[in-house]
Amino acid sequence: MINSANDLGFGPDAEMRDRTQMQFLAVLMRQGASRFILKGGMAMRALYGSTRLTKDVDFDCEDNVSQQSMQSHIPKALSQAARTAGLGGAEVKQTKQADRSNRWRIRGANSNGVTIAWEVEVSRRGTPPVQFIETRAFEVPASYRIPNFSVRVYGPAAMVGGKVNALLSDHRSVPRDVYDLGELIRFRADPTPLWIGFLPRETLERKRPLVMSKIERINFALANSELLPYLAPDVRARIDEARWDELRLQVAEQLERWMSEAIGKARTSKELHRDPDNADFAGR
Repeated sequence: MINSANDLGFGPDAEMRDRTQMQFLAVLMRQGASRFILKGGMAMRALYGSTRLTKDVDFDCEDNVSQQSMQSHIPKALSQAARTAGLGGAEVKQTKQADRSNRWRIRGANSNGVTIAWEVEVSRRGTPPVQFIETRAFEVPASYRIPNFSVRVYGPAAMVGGKVNALLSDHRSVPRDVYDLGELIRFRADPTPLWIGFLPRETLERKRPLVMSKIERINFALANSELLPYLAPDVRARIDEARWDELRLQVAEQLERWMSEAIGKARTSKELHRDPDNADFAGR
């Protein structure tokens, strides 16, 4: 079950952002944009009804989605979502245009003066194997007055892989990656079939210590400033420094177990015909 931001205890700005994001997804799916694969925080909402709200909406897209198609679908869906959600004078602007990544920003305010701004990013770095992508019914909160819709989304194994990719990104230490991994562990996600099938053993062996060291650097000060404001108040109240340290340890230990299991069964890069330096934990 997906709760509204208001039901979770958030304020009007978070409510408006969450509602507009869901309206955008509904419009995009009605346009027939089935080649966009939802990932990130909104995918966690779709999979598990996550109570962590997201700043942005992120997709992978299939290779046969052209720039022209993106330029047609994304701005149109954003503008329509803004009108339907009651954002006056909404501005939709493309902030990045590149072969592998495109980004748009929407800004606007409703009649009560509640101002929001958020972004959509579409990545062209490949998609997870089809067996690790799911189609989910997105049950929108009744108060948002948006018809339910279905969306293609990273499955649990690919979500874990995507979060590990994020942890390994240069110049990135983001607490929501650790928190979401903790949620995926709680819901019994298991990335080992994906990693055994699509990651070279050498990659797993080399990356394992890097993941652990990155988790160690994501301390409570970062979590307090960058994560907790996006958690439902009752969840936020339960996370102090001691609880954050417990969560980091839990995530690190589970990742160690998953990687150890995968290393024991994975094939080499030569056997998989995959470059170990370009391997992707989401199987892309």
